[in-house]
Amino acid sequence: MIRSLILWLTLALLVGCTAIPTAGPVEEVPHSAEPGGIDIAPEPPAEGVPPVRLVEGFLQAMAVPEGDYAIARDYLTEEAAADWGPDGEITIYEGVVAGNAEGAAISGMQVATLDEAGRYTAQDLPYQHDFGLVRVDGQWRIGSPPPGLILSRYLFERYYARLTLYFMSRIGSHVVPDPIYAHETLATPTAVVEGLLGGPPSSLARVVTNALPDGASLGSDGATIDTRGVVTVDLTGLDGDMPDDARRRLGAQLLWSLTSLPRVTGLVITRDDVTFTLPGATAAGVLELAAQQGYQVLSRASTIDLFGVRESVPGRIPGVGGFERWQGVELPAADLAVSLDGSSVALIEERRGDVALGPLTGELSPVRVGLLNLRLPQYSLGSLWVLGDNVGGTPTLAIVDRTGQVAPVSLDLPQGARIHEFAVSPTRARVALVLQVGEERQLGVATVIGAEPATVMNWQRIPALSSSGQAITDITSVAWQSETGIAFTGSVAGLRSVYTVQIDGSHLEDLGSVTGGIAELAAMARLGGGAIAVRTPADIAWRYEARTRWTRLGEGISAIAYGG
Repeated sequence: MIRSLILWLTLALLVGCTAIPTAGPVEEVPHSAEPGGIDIAPEPPAEGVPPVRLVEGFLQAMAVPEGDYAIARDYLTEEAAADWGPDGEITIYEGVVAGNAEGAAISGMQVATLDEAGRYTAQDLPYQHDFGLVRVDGQWRIGSPPPGLILSRYLFERYYARLTLYFMSRIGSHVVPDPIYAHETLATPTAVVEGLLGGPPSSLARVVTNALPDGASLGSDGATIDTRGVVTVDLTGLDGDMPDDARRRLGAQLLWSLTSLPRVTGLVITRDDVTFTLPGATAAGVLELAAQQGYQVLSRASTIDLFGVRESVPGRIPGVGGFERWQGVELPAADLAVSLDGSSVALIEERRGDVALGPLTGELSPVRVGLLNLRLPQYSLGSLWVLGDNVGGTPTLAIVDRTGQVAPVSLDLPQGARIHEFAVSPTRARVALVLQVGEERQLGVATVIGAEPATVMNWQRIPALSSSGQAITDITSVAWQSETGIAFTGSVAGLRSVYTVQIDGSHLEDLGSVTGGIAELAAMARLGGGAIAVRTPADIAWRYEARTRWTRLGEGISAIAYGG
């Protein structure tokens, strides 16, 4: 009976609207004291509650972890409450509750899982669970709860905070982001430090190192934050003879990771109740965030300009209707790239056979890449990446370093897949890829291992689904819009739009369509998200200004790029 009801019943999961009061600053500060939407205040099951309402109440109560999910356990039989373990993997779903007078079940799609470390994995799988309702003293109770927590996508996005952990790059002195999620009431300095102690995910193991040494652990004083925003982390297992360079990396990794929390300004590490000296700290032992900007790649950005090509001439697009050509550049250009700090530029010549590199205000030097149909030039950590076709017509990636040396990129992709578009992350730890797999284009993210040569591997597809659950198809352009977020173009039911999504597939958002379609996308990667611009097939440039609103910048623009 329950199974047949699931097929046709479309009762949506209801969400209450009673606000939960928030407290002032304390030592373990939760991620946010600002309400992000409608709050819920689950209550124990009311007397005589029918099956469907009982299950809906249980689903809501799983969003509140206080008291080891005490309210959620009230919905279970005594035996089920004792056996239920909410601390393992979390399932995130889109679905509805269906039922009758004697039972209830949920049916829908499993859109993601959250592992015990808080890492999100996007999925697109059928989901169904019968809660096995039984009567206890005349009242309905759940006898078969799901293993672990299950959360609707709405409740996950409302109550779970993204915390960006950082690890140290193996190819440079900068930090590499690794997003995790925690319930907002559990998103504290202690949670951040424990995440770092757990180490990086396997996909980044060959890309980063952990500055927290093996054997380190949180001491009895844990991690707390004071009213000035200074976090004190008590660590055991630190070597008193740790070299200064290792201490610098330890301080940078910890402090940048703690910036996921509001108002963090500095860091103090203690060991055996004594301040652990960090190079660069103040006389009071505080390592200040202002002194650690060099470890954050995006802090090196110095230009917010949109650049473009008009009538084969490269230049800057300062605003609506404007175009300022680069002086002294005579090479007819088909495409262009500008480095993150705005000091270096690259032009693909009109026939797309060579590139020219050099300073923005100086002479450009031609470089023969050895590929045909060069396209999608972009900078990462000072080197130029470009896509071209080899003599067999296979799309191939190459890197051109500051000296003009060219090196191919080794690709470990799914069998039969070809690169359609790509975008290298600012830290060069990842690359977003649109792959052509048969007749389908798939969006995903891979890791970049090594420097010379570089290898792209561990590709993970991002299931691209709209808010209505429809597949986003015809995916083309892709660009980094933040250190963990990408923008891409795709279509739903024939309507073409720009979307943003996190690299793990979470928080997909539709930014709206542009009149005339989309031929090219450019984004400015910045902490918290940067500007986005598009070019239409008619060579009209538009810039995203606010939710679903685009500003027309100019006509005759055949290529666009932000510094990156």
